[in-house]
Amino acid sequence: GTIAKKPYNPILGETFQCYWDLPKELHSAAPPNEGNLSSSGPAPWASYNAVSFVAEQVSHHPPISGFYAECPCKKMYCNGYIYTKSRFLGLSLGVHNIGQVRLHLLEHDDEEYVVTLPSAYGRSILTVPWIELGGKCTINCEKTGYYANIEFHCKPFYGGKKHRLTGEVFQKPDKKPFLRIEGEWNKVITLRPSSDKEEPIIIDTCNMPTIKKKIRKFEAQDERESRRLWRHLTAALHTNDIESATSAKHELEERQRAETRERKEKGIEWQQKVRNMSNTFFVITRFTFVCSCLLLMAMVGYTKRI
Repeated sequence: GTIAKKPYNPILGETFQCYWDLPKELHSAAPPNEGNLSSSGPAPWASYNAVSFVAEQVSHHPPISGFYAECPCKKMYCNGYIYTKSRFLGLSLGVHNIGQVRLHLLEHDDEEYVVTLPSAYGRSILTVPWIELGGKCTINCEKTGYYANIEFHCKPFYGGKKHRLTGEVFQKPDKKPFLRIEGEWNKVITLRPSSDKEEPIIIDTCNMPTIKKKIRKFEAQDERESRRLWRHLTAALHTNDIESATSAKHELEERQRAETRERKEKGIEWQQKVRNMSNTFFVITRFTFVCSCLLLMAMVGYTKRI
């Protein structure tokens, strides 16, 4: 037909780079040899007091995305990968996220926390759509023995709250949790120590500042950067020109097929652009940000006191 299906279908080697400037109250002085810019990393033009990010489509079949991010001033970096499997569930669409995130805290002897991902669901797709997370996740730190089991609860068909989250934090070899987690992942999360002598820790995600990402202008972007790569399709969608959008999508997909044939004929293997950034990559989602808060506050801040 003339209707474009899945207009943004990532192609092999497609990249995306951006950064977020931290609020001034979180800034720290850069080392003398660093200057004002983070000279290496996913966005070399970002400042030392920024979170920089790069993503690349590293496989087309299956569609796997690799990601990496770092914050030099906080001595933190994350890497990971993700691909999805989707299925229709009547009036809902389920997306199973396959992959993991690795969070490194360099100020704590390079502790590494491995985080698995929840599934995502698009509900009421024929009326007023809304999104929720569901499923069990784990967070593990082999060096310290700390680990957490977290569950994102789907809203029951009748009654119940949306976006509910529960979890428990342990330290091996103990079988009893020293911290329990409950709340709504997009609102308020409460961390309750097992000891009655300690006050609970409150994380209010609604009061966290919203910081807009920054990207380079089109002319400064690489040819395969997402916004430049798909600019003609985006322009067509903004004017509701479905025929031109379909044509732009078809042109990119045909170019990808031609490049694949050429590599096969010449016996050339595809080389990832950011493969040397880290052994794996990182995916940033709101879920990951919340889990990072849990890790930093529950497993680092809290555990350093006991």
